Amino acid sequence: MSAPVALEAIVVGAIDTGEADRVVRLLTPGLGRVHALARRARAPKPRFGGVLDLGNRLGVKVAPGRDGLWHLHEATLHDGRLHVRDDLDRLALLAYACELCGGLAAAGQAEPRLYGLLETAAVLLDALDGPPGPAFRAGLEAKALTFAGVLPRLDACVACGEPPGDGPLGVDPQRGGLLHAACGSAPIAVERAFLAAIEAARRQPLRESLDAALPPGPRGLLAACAEAALDHPLRSRAVLDSLGPAAGPAPG
Repeated sequence: MSAPVALEAIVVGAIDTGEADRVVRLLTPGLGRVHALARRARAPKPRFGGVLDLGNRLGVKVAPGRDGLWHLHEATLHDGRLHVRDDLDRLALLAYACELCGGLAAAGQAEPRLYGLLETAAVLLDALDGPPGPAFRAGLEAKALTFAGVLPRLDACVACGEPPGDGPLGVDPQRGGLLHAACGSAPIAVERAFLAAIEAARRQPLRESLDAALPPGPRGLLAACAEAALDHPLRSRAVLDSLGPAAGPAPG
C-alpha cells in the first residue's frame, strides 16, 4: 500500500457504509475532491470523534485504495466552525456551500480556488451573528461556477450571440445561459438589474457581499445552473430556500 499523503481538507459530505464505517467527502486544494473511507467512524467509541463534521477544516493523512477510494489514516481538527452551528440559517448556508463547491470540484485535480472560496465562506459565516444578505449567496454561487468553468453565459444570448438589448430576457440552464424572448423560450425570466447585481457579486470579494442586497429576481437562478452542470439536484438547496426570504420565484 502506498504511504499516506498529508493534505489540508474541508469535509463536504459523508455516506455511512457497513456497520460502523463512513465514506467522507473532502475538498482539498491539491487533489480536489477526495472520497476517503474512515473505518470505525460510527463505532460506539468512534475513531475520529466529532472531527469529521460537515464544514470542518482538517489536516488529514490519506492513502490511495481501490477504485478511487482513499483510506483515512489520521484527521486533526483545525477549525470546527463552532459559532456557525448555533444558527440554522448560517448552518444551512454552510452546508449548501460545502455541497456546491465539493460537487463542482474535480476528483484528483488541483482545485485551490474552489477550496479557497469554501474556506473563505466558512470563516465569514462563522464570524457572523446572523445570516448574510442575499448577495452573499449569489457571489458564492457565481464564483463557484466561474472557478469550475461552468458559469452560464449571461452577457449575451446563447442562441444568437447578441447582447441583452431591450426586450424580455430569460435564462435556460440546460442551454447554458441567456436567451432573448425572440430566440426561444426560457424557464427563468430575469431582469437586467438582477443580472448586473449577480455580475457585481461575482467580481467583488465575498466579504463585500455580506451586507449587500439584490434587486428582485429569481433567487435560485445560479443554483439551477449549478444543478444543470452537475446533472443532479443540490439536496441542501431545498433547506436553504425554505429558510430565506423569497427574492422572487425559486426556479426548479
